[in-house]
Amino acid sequence: RIIMTDAIMIHVHKDMLPVYREILLEEVRVIEGVTHAEIIYSLNFWLNVVYDTKSITSKKILKRVKQWDKNAVFF
Repeated sequence: RIIMTDAIMIHVHKDMLPVYREILLEEVRVIEGVTHAEIIYSLNFWLNVVYDTKSITSKKILKRVKQWDKNAVFF
C-alpha cells in the first residue's frame, strides 16, 4: 500500500499547561493515519502533524486538537 502523506502546522496556545500539551501530543499521535506529530517550541508552539491523506483529513485532526485548545488554527 502506498502511503500518501501531507503535513499541517497547527498553532496551539502558548499558555496551555505543559502537561496538557503533552496529553494533546499523545492524543494526536494515536489518531489513525497520523505518522508523526511534534510540538515545535522554537516556532511559538506550532504542532507539526504528518498524516496519511487516505486515512484522515486535516480538518479531522484540527477538530481533535480543538478539544484541547478551542482557539487552535492551522495553515
